[in-house]
This record gives sequence, C-alpha cells and structure tokens, in this order.
Amino acid sequence: MKNKYLWIWIVLVLVLPQLGWAEDDGHISNTFGIGPRAGFYKSKGAEDGAWYGGIQARLRLGSVFGLEAAADYRASEKFKVSGPGFDGTIRQHSYPVTASLLIFLPIIPHFSPYLVGGGGYYFTRTEYSSNLQALGFQDKTHSIFGWHVGGGLELPITSHIALNADVRYIFLDTKFGETGSTSLNENSRANGWVGTGALMFYF
Repeated sequence: MKNKYLWIWIVLVLVLPQLGWAEDDGHISNTFGIGPRAGFYKSKGAEDGAWYGGIQARLRLGSVFGLEAAADYRASEKFKVSGPGFDGTIRQHSYPVTASLLIFLPIIPHFSPYLVGGGGYYFTRTEYSSNLQALGFQDKTHSIFGWHVGGGLELPITSHIALNADVRYIFLDTKFGETGSTSLNENSRANGWVGTGALMFYF
C-alpha cells in the first residue's frame, strides 16, 4: 500500500508540470530565483542523520550553466569517540554557507537533470561530553571548509516556479580537536551524504 501511494505522488509530480505549462518549451527562461529548501544529512561517523533547512538562490546563465548560493542550519549530530584510556561523545551542529556551479542538461521539456559542485564554510559548534572535557577538551565554535559534488533534477511547474531535488557528497575535514597526546580527529568522519529538496521562485 505504501508503494502504491509513493508511485501516485511520483506520477503527480511528473504529470502536473506538463498539464500546467504545455504551451511553453518547459525550461526556466528567467535568470534569478530564490526559495526555501530542506533536507537530510548523514555524516560518515555519526550515530544518526539529522534534518536541516535553509534558503537558496540560483542565477541561471542561459539554459545550461547556473550559480547557486545557499545558507542553512544543520541540526545536531552525535559522534562516539574512543581511544587508549578514553571514550566519550561529541555533538556538532553547524550553519553552512555554500556556493556552487550548476550544469543543466535540458534533455526534454519539463525535465532538467543537473550536475552540481562547489564549496563553502561550515560555521560549527562542537560540544564535548564531560569525560572528554576532563581530558582538556572545551566546547568551541569554529569554521570548517568543505567541498561538495553531486547531481539532481529540476522540474519547472510554470515559467516562474520550479521544484528541484539533489544528492550531494560533502568532503568535510574532521576537526574534533586534540589536546596533549590525545587526538579525536581520526576517530570519526564528518563528511557524508546530503539530500536536498527546494521550491524555487524565478523572476
């Protein structure tokens, strides 16, 4: 039954744009858009993934190339760390600010797959459990630079509105910290997968 409803939603998403915009060529012709976005991310070394939300803006440079800027809030992830003589947990949440290059592949009307790549800064809050604090680790706020690559799909609904969804892999340096002879940077990895969906309004 769940699979049945899933297929109904997929068909609606693919068919409604065709019905509402059949008279045009099906590609966004305006140059600038902005809209809310949300998604789910899972760092490689985290216990569980978490949701995030934010806003993105896209500048379309013709039918093929585009630029994207985005700002998000990523909810807290928990990492378990251990080593000779210690164990504990780390929680991190961040505010990523990223920029990307988009390459659209306008194969047919109402169907625009794209490739995406770029980078940005992740303004991150790192919080340590009490047993790690006893070793000298103190909660901190810092910035981490990371790269991302991926691909997605944009579905225009009208000449001014579009939905897009993509999956990206984030290459993010792990900076859990070190003190004395104890380093937490090799215990867990903060890079991982991000899935995003957005509603865009083009002007």
